[in-house]
Amino acid sequence: MSGEEIERRWNKEMEKRNFIRWYRNVTPEEIKKVNGDEKRILERLFVEYTDEIETINKSKLQINLYPNQI
Repeated sequence: MSGEEIERRWNKEMEKRNFIRWYRNVTPEEIKKVNGDEKRILERLFVEYTDEIETINKSKLQINLYPNQI
């Protein structure tokens, strides 16, 4: 594996980690404020990391439930 390939994979992993960290803390209002080029980037990230987003959404839902609702 070349140095460029390693760097590309590392950058992709960092993009994923940063997006997931941001998504865990963002509010729906903040997402609605995104526009322009940032909106296209955000849409691409949503599509690319759908599985991770679903997992986060499920965990957020469970946090807000009472134990007998789980």
